[in-house]
Amino acid sequence: MSGIKVVFGAAGVNPPRAFGTTEAVKEVFDVLENGKCENIDTAALYGQSEKILGEAGIAKHSFIVDTKLKGGFEGGATKENVLAQAKNSKELLGTNVDILYIHAPDHNTPLEETLAAVDEVHKSGFFKRFGLSNYKAEDVQKVYEHCKEKGYILPSVYQGNYSAVARKQEEVLFPTLRRLGMSFYAYSPLAGGFLTKTKEQVLEGAGRFNKNEPIGNMYATMYAKPSYLEALAQWAAIAKEEGCSQADLAYRWVRYNSPLKKEQGDAIIIGASRLEQLKETLDSINGGPLSDEAAKKIDEVWKTIEHEAPLDNYHK
Repeated sequence: MSGIKVVFGAAGVNPPRAFGTTEAVKEVFDVLENGKCENIDTAALYGQSEKILGEAGIAKHSFIVDTKLKGGFEGGATKENVLAQAKNSKELLGTNVDILYIHAPDHNTPLEETLAAVDEVHKSGFFKRFGLSNYKAEDVQKVYEHCKEKGYILPSVYQGNYSAVARKQEEVLFPTLRRLGMSFYAYSPLAGGFLTKTKEQVLEGAGRFNKNEPIGNMYATMYAKPSYLEALAQWAAIAKEEGCSQADLAYRWVRYNSPLKKEQGDAIIIGASRLEQLKETLDSINGGPLSDEAAKKIDEVWKTIEHEAPLDNYHK
């Protein structure tokens, strides 16, 4: 069983992180190629990520590249911003892309203005597929219907928050995506690193859970909740019984045991902060499905935390 497609998330291709130089990224390219990972996901919002990927020569490789317009996260999805950001992304990357996403909805700009601009960019040849990220199901429906009515490129991919402990999308989003024939790309399969930690580490602010930083505050708000913190001991016990790391358990559940399907074009987005970690992840993620017993216990964990589950990194 090969599982869903694996995509490398390039948010960490940014100084001062480990992959913040062109030389470091060239090593990443080698590891990805050796690990048979053909897809790289970036965004205009990811600091210098597009610039460094371009300078490292991504255009000379056979990687399939996806990027994102900032949308509702920063500046809005006006015609001016859509056209300028797409032009800038192309110049920085030095190549066309497969998927161009709107990173988050912008409710302050008329939908027609945004989608007409996206269609204009599509006609220029910069991207093949149109994607949405962090949109609610009803907004996905509105975008789809508007594009269909106007004859614009239809959205065909959705990138959203999804992990063994963030499964609200199964009920509130997946039915809409499947009805519209859209693929789902899962970001944050480790729940921002939550699933690799102990309760004590989260409370101490380890990794991305430092409340003094904006991103740490976001992840703490999403996952540092009573039921979630108690569930970490169960998560660690399941991983131990399965003979794998907590990260491996999380990745493999999404890739093989979740409702996501290769036939639907679904994918999992992985990250890494060190080269060795990336090698380990690319190796372990090919380990195949978890045991039925582990999958059953993970479902039981979800039932204990579902009432406190977040939707995504945009809608808290």
